[in-house]
Amino acid sequence: MPVAFRAVGLVYLRPVRKWLYIVAALLLLPALLINLGRVVFIDDEGIRALVALEMLWTGNFLVPTMHGDIYLNKPPLWNWILAASFALHGEGSEWAARLPTVISLLGFGITTYLFSRRHFGSYLAAVHALTVITCGRMLFWDSMLALIDVCFSWLVYTQIMLLYYFGRRGRWWEAFGWTYLLTVATFLLKGLPAVVFQGLSIFAILGWTRSWKQLLRPAHLLTGLGCLGLLALYYVPYSEAVDLERVARRLFVESGKRTAVARGLWETVRHVFAFPFEMSYHFLPWTLLLVYLLRRGGWASLRTNDFAAFCLVAFLVNVPVYWLSPNVYPRYLLMLFPLLFASLLWLHHLHVLDRSPTYVYLRRGLLMVMTVVAVAIPFVPLVPQTAIVEAAWLKSTVLGAAAGATILAGWRREKDFLLLFCIFLLLLRVGFNLFVLPPRAAEDERGIAVRQSAERVVRTAGDSALGIYRFSLIEPASGWYLTRARGAVVPRVYADYAPEMLYIGSPFQYPGLRIEAVDSLYLRHLRARYPVGRLLEAADLPADETEELRDGMGTGMPVGD
Repeated sequence: MPVAFRAVGLVYLRPVRKWLYIVAALLLLPALLINLGRVVFIDDEGIRALVALEMLWTGNFLVPTMHGDIYLNKPPLWNWILAASFALHGEGSEWAARLPTVISLLGFGITTYLFSRRHFGSYLAAVHALTVITCGRMLFWDSMLALIDVCFSWLVYTQIMLLYYFGRRGRWWEAFGWTYLLTVATFLLKGLPAVVFQGLSIFAILGWTRSWKQLLRPAHLLTGLGCLGLLALYYVPYSEAVDLERVARRLFVESGKRTAVARGLWETVRHVFAFPFEMSYHFLPWTLLLVYLLRRGGWASLRTNDFAAFCLVAFLVNVPVYWLSPNVYPRYLLMLFPLLFASLLWLHHLHVLDRSPTYVYLRRGLLMVMTVVAVAIPFVPLVPQTAIVEAAWLKSTVLGAAAGATILAGWRREKDFLLLFCIFLLLLRVGFNLFVLPPRAAEDERGIAVRQSAERVVRTAGDSALGIYRFSLIEPASGWYLTRARGAVVPRVYADYAPEMLYIGSPFQYPGLRIEAVDSLYLRHLRARYPVGRLLEAADLPADETEELRDGMGTGMPVGD
């Protein structure tokens, strides 16, 4: 090809690609925000939001509580973040609780871009950032929930990247200093997993750079001690209210309850074999690029880019923590798959340069699937459940046209295919927001019953005092809606039962409990109702208070005891 012709083509390529970047950036807001607060909380969201709401109302940001009991399962940082969001919004709501997740995800994407750009160039780095947002598990599930994991994963990924960036340059004070500072934040988010990720990632970078002696050098030892010192700034005053031995025991239980020790041999064996397939499914479509890594010479090709090769090593060093732990949720690995995607994108780049058959077939296959989906989008209003969507035909037609234009560009602009594929995935998420979330919210009969039941109980109680009888299991979503409707903490009561107080009690845990019911509270997972009313006869001994208490059952440790 003549040099002049190549120059003209490059000039043409850049302005078009610039507009594609703008389109992708503009799509992020509707993709991540439309109907964000529409669906009722799941229980894990209820826990995080309830603890944050009680912090705001009591003014006690040091000791997390749930229904007035000290909450031990997680440190407080995510609750502080949610409390700040509630304060800024002027209320506790599903939207306000989920917005910090969206902000964390955008920060995750920007961080991925900034670190990748140094090694991949702007285009591949932008695609890498978008893979974080558009992998199936994130795009259609975790980005819509008020959970710790997206923020935690963002910070852990940043730790790994900083270890590589500074460690590769031999700047160990900065490598350990910044990452141990982030370890303080990640520990205050989720506890012991923060230590595991930091430790394994340090071993990964020291092995990669052959710098094992740094383990015993002042840079590592002193910054590690600094990390402990910063954590002490929280835990020393916290220890005046709570026994730290009990906190530590609870953190170990939380970290170990999904391991092979807790789950048994057979479940562990089954999980080990199923894990690669399950995780590949959850992180589609980008795990399709694994075909490049599985080909002969994949590792040798990867070694042409030190960053891409290290990312695979860091992934392989960290992933066994969950590969060998049964009952693991995909959201626990959100920080690791961007490492894998970095390696796969580099291999994809090399296959594009070579125009390998693997690349050609993969691109054509994806375009054909995209075409089928785009043809179907305008007809989504034919699905009966979408009848509640306003202007459904107009929305589906516009969305289908946008998807069709993206596919047409994908056939024509081979060099921009991955970016166009990301845009197509964001359009799918917009369609999901418009046509799936409203029917899901409207048809969630049990979720609606949880919210309506809690609000009705509060109306029935009126000015009467309202409390939870001892360790009665209150599913956290029910607890959240009950507390929000009440506008005050609904406490657990263990003794000195007031005759004028209305109690919510579990007849399953306390068979001898007698309550003069004036209403009932619905629980989604138990599919049962608890009586709400005045206490006629206490039952101070539950079925077994020696069992490990679950979230929603209380700790028996009211603040101030």
